[in-house]
Amino acid sequence: MTWACARTVWPIATGSHVPLTDEEWQQGLQGKRYRFVIWGNHPSVVSAVTRIIQQGGHAVAERARLQEIFNEQKIRLTHTPDDEADVLRVGRLLGADIVIFLEATITPAVHSGAYIGPYGGAAHSQTIYHVSVSARAVKIETGEIRWNGTAHYGSAINNPEQGIVSLTEAAVLRAICPTERGAKWIEPGGWGEWGCLKQ
Repeated sequence: MTWACARTVWPIATGSHVPLTDEEWQQGLQGKRYRFVIWGNHPSVVSAVTRIIQQGGHAVAERARLQEIFNEQKIRLTHTPDDEADVLRVGRLLGADIVIFLEATITPAVHSGAYIGPYGGAAHSQTIYHVSVSARAVKIETGEIRWNGTAHYGSAINNPEQGIVSLTEAAVLRAICPTERGAKWIEPGGWGEWGCLKQ
């Protein structure tokens, strides 16, 4: 939840994943732990996903260690989609199972308005932001996309930093929600419970 011009707006999330096999489902129930590399273009999205992954009991490779290996391998990242193969290769060197790629987009716009009444008028102008987040998890061993999710707001907001965190959580949780196993996704909105409700 965040604010847009004095009203509450909620994330609109979409997502999908490769259905879990019975073996994967059992491993998850038994608490199998994975090692992740998280790679994103904005520190807030990386922090939000790191928190989600660690709360699930999984390990996340330290960003400084990633940079060390990039330096050792003489890899120069260009912050374009071309980097993904190098990030997967470094993830393999680190012994990671999955790389999560994240991208946040923040587009500023100016909102102006004016009011004229019987006793005069006033004008105002403020910067607002269109914000979206996309996330996808790639299994290093096979290069297979295990899940992907996106989230955005239906209208511009005035606090993009907080908005990015909420969108990231919604995109990831929507993507990994095991609906094929009876879980139900409740869209954010109002003041009730939202997210992936497992049966």
